[in-house]
Amino acid sequence: MSLATVLLLAAACGGGGGNDSKKIVIPDAVVSVSFKTPSVDAAKGTQFINISASGSWKLSSSQTWLTVSPSEGTGNTSSVSVSYEENTGTSPRTATLTLSSSGKTATATLTQNGREVVVPSTPATSPGWLELPALQTGTGIKFVSHKFASAGRSIRSYSYQWSTSDLVALWVAYPLNKGLIGSGSRTDAWAYDPQLTTTEQPTLFSAYKGGYDRGHQIPSADRLTNLDNQQTFYFTNMTPQLNALNGNIWATAESKVRGWSTSSDTLYVVTGCVVKGSTKKAYDNNNKAVTVPVAYYKAVLRYAKNSTLGYSGYMGLAMYFEHKAYSSSTITSSDTGIVMSIDALEAKLGLDLFPNLVTAAGQSVADKVEAEDPTKVSYWW
Repeated sequence: MSLATVLLLAAACGGGGGNDSKKIVIPDAVVSVSFKTPSVDAAKGTQFINISASGSWKLSSSQTWLTVSPSEGTGNTSSVSVSYEENTGTSPRTATLTLSSSGKTATATLTQNGREVVVPSTPATSPGWLELPALQTGTGIKFVSHKFASAGRSIRSYSYQWSTSDLVALWVAYPLNKGLIGSGSRTDAWAYDPQLTTTEQPTLFSAYKGGYDRGHQIPSADRLTNLDNQQTFYFTNMTPQLNALNGNIWATAESKVRGWSTSSDTLYVVTGCVVKGSTKKAYDNNNKAVTVPVAYYKAVLRYAKNSTLGYSGYMGLAMYFEHKAYSSSTITSSDTGIVMSIDALEAKLGLDLFPNLVTAAGQSVADKVEAEDPTKVSYWW
């Protein structure tokens, strides 16, 4: 036997020194399961879960209202979906997923909040919030307001007027500042609005039929904290919108509004769509017809207590977009067909956008704010 062979054998046997430092240790396989959004509203919805497993695995649910697809697989994945039914009760409920793999188990719990006890209707008088337009009345028109909890307080998130005949919100109104935007990421928690029956709203777990995006009216990025972000994915916050508008100049408008809000005490925002004159329909996942708007708009009322701009701290701007593709995604002060005064947009819409400003600041200030031409005010640009 050669000296080299002897040395190799000695090394393989630990060198005769009993030193275990070179032993190979194989770690236990990690088995885990988690919800991307572990707390959800009462509405029916779907989401994806995260699974870690080195081999084959099986999933089971403790409750029939929570289902999983697929329930079996192999290896790590984040593409398994869970679906949960509407919680028609007023109390929260929980369901537990159990993952079994390689003789080990892991669990994850989903909490679903109870249904809000609210009967939507147009109130006889406006709540008086600065962001609210004049409330419209008529058959099939409903007023809905959503709130969320923060630091033990109930805070209004957004309000809207719903058309049961068009299956879109005519407008969505909300306050905006750094605190209300919060932090986090979009949940994609597509769901029915718990304040309306499922028959009064479209079903939009996937996109409209007819080539239209599910266009948000209050953007997801304007409410980034878990439950309030989920509210932006209610089907009532969607309209059938061309991607050529939604993904371009409309996205620019949304970004500008968020930017203005960060240098304001509060920015009061109205986002709406124009259905009058529409001859087009899109179709939801159950083939219900939804009116395709002919135009969209945004109106903002800025308040900054210590600002020297505007009138008594208030300034206003409006934007109007035809429902079409635009040649540019930028918005500048020279876009006079898009950018206009609050008064000019009100004349187009036949709608009083900020009627509560008179109460907050007086008639003279309200008149000046709404008449001011924003293309001549450097702050906006």
